[in-house]
Amino acid sequence: MPPDSLEPKPFVPMMPPVSPSQPSPTSPVSPVPSASPVPPMPDARPSSPALPPPRPDGRPLVAPESPAPIVPPTLPPLERGSTEKVSVPRVSHEPSYGTAPAASGHKSATVVSSLPMKSMQSVSLEAVCPESVVYGSEFRYELVVRNVGSAPVTGVRIEDELPVGSRYVGSDPPAEVNADRLGWAIGTLEAGAERRIVVRVKPAEEGEIRSRATVTCAAAVDAKTVVTRPRVSVAVSGPEVCKSGEETVFQIRVSNTGSGPAQGLLLQARLSEGLVHPQGAVIEAELSHLPAGETKTIPLKVQAAKAGLHAAQITVSAAGSPDATAKVAVNIVEPLLQVTQTGPGRCLVRGEPVYEITLSNPGTAATDPITVYAKLPESFEYLQASDTASYNTASRAVVWKLPGLAPGGTKTFTLKLRATSAGDGVLLTVAQAVPESAGQGVTGAGGLTVRPATRVLEAKAETPIKAEGIAAVRFEVIDLDDPVEVGKEAIYEIRVTNQGTGDCTNVQLVAAMADGTAYAGANGPTQVKAQGQHLVFDPIPNLAVKAEAVYRVKVRGSTAGDHRFRVQLTCDQVRTPVVKEESTRFVSE
Repeated sequence: MPPDSLEPKPFVPMMPPVSPSQPSPTSPVSPVPSASPVPPMPDARPSSPALPPPRPDGRPLVAPESPAPIVPPTLPPLERGSTEKVSVPRVSHEPSYGTAPAASGHKSATVVSSLPMKSMQSVSLEAVCPESVVYGSEFRYELVVRNVGSAPVTGVRIEDELPVGSRYVGSDPPAEVNADRLGWAIGTLEAGAERRIVVRVKPAEEGEIRSRATVTCAAAVDAKTVVTRPRVSVAVSGPEVCKSGEETVFQIRVSNTGSGPAQGLLLQARLSEGLVHPQGAVIEAELSHLPAGETKTIPLKVQAAKAGLHAAQITVSAAGSPDATAKVAVNIVEPLLQVTQTGPGRCLVRGEPVYEITLSNPGTAATDPITVYAKLPESFEYLQASDTASYNTASRAVVWKLPGLAPGGTKTFTLKLRATSAGDGVLLTVAQAVPESAGQGVTGAGGLTVRPATRVLEAKAETPIKAEGIAAVRFEVIDLDDPVEVGKEAIYEIRVTNQGTGDCTNVQLVAAMADGTAYAGANGPTQVKAQGQHLVFDPIPNLAVKAEAVYRVKVRGSTAGDHRFRVQLTCDQVRTPVVKEESTRFVSE
């Protein structure tokens, strides 16, 4: 008998006799939700012709050609004649997947999917009654309720409607009698269990009598679903100290300590301004699901861009789990290089000034090896230096080398020069901390270029130096011929020499001739103008060191005697006039 039924069919307790070889049909019916009367369905069994309906006065009609009554024993044993079954459909977690049409001659039934069902409840009700009884004798029929499902059912109750024209005698177990309705409270029926109820009645009329039994129950299913909850946690670690320009790596450990897998994992990293990543200051990444009890490690590479204490904040979120946050800080250290130098800004030619060059590292990390170059000005020459310095004559530079400077460290060198000539110049010192290999910078999303850790540190210092010379003018006046005949020309040579260390500027000569002599001409670097007995020389703008200027002046004597030629010299460097005098004797024939 199929477990799922679509229609109820009441049992027929009294029918005309049939041959023993004739089968007793059993028809499935759909569940009866309540005890309300259900109209009887036509009997599908082959039987004798149907009896006519009762007359209006209530007395049964006798069918024509009915057989003669048979006298049975007083209480014959229960015979399994006509049976009817009622099934309460299954109740399960799994839905049914459609209804298949019934085969020809059978009623339709619900086709249940072959998918596995976690729990199923199904109750059937069967009525067993004799085919026929003798008028006036007591007979009994049996109601059988079964739990054909795999789960217990509760609140099972059977109700039966007494056939019209019959009287209730008793039942086992006793029934609850309410007018023409009988009821039995079965209660809980375990899976596979059955209960039987034997009902005894006595017909009061001749003809076909029917009873209608129904079963009701409370269906309950026990569906078990495991509810899991992920619990994500995050921890991040990294170096405590990092050098500016270096790449540093943070190790992010994401763990799931919950009872189920973590889905929809999203990792977010927020970087402070001293850390640079190509994606910017906020980095987001989706992670694959993380099973319960497992840990995943994700490396995060960033560039250290700015000295100081900087941090990365990591947040991990997942469906069904509160967000987890962790933070890591790194102290970004950076070496710095500064150079200063002290010494005189002015000196005399041939002076030997001494300069002090000081290197310092005010940063927070040690520098790479340092090379210091001090380039000399053109008017100076190298004498000596401290700390085993070397001098490159081609580049005119003094070179020092040292392994590096610790944070806060300093180093001082001395340099002695000599001024070879007057002039202005600059003492240029360049210090470079040069690593073994130099990389290129990395540009972040914000346009900030991160210097590589192997960058070159450079510092410069300049000291202007003025070498001043002292003008030392020497000049002389001589006559080239002595004595000279009256009426002829005497030639005087005026020689001006700068034998000092500085230039002479605006060199001015003035000559005075004795009475009895007259100017006859001159040649030299500037023009000479006669003003009475005085000769005025145009100034010499500049007379360099070791340079000289020579004039030759012609003077004609008109009277005999000892005549004097006096010359006076002044310049910017010699404010007190310097006078030279030459005596020439003019004679007559």
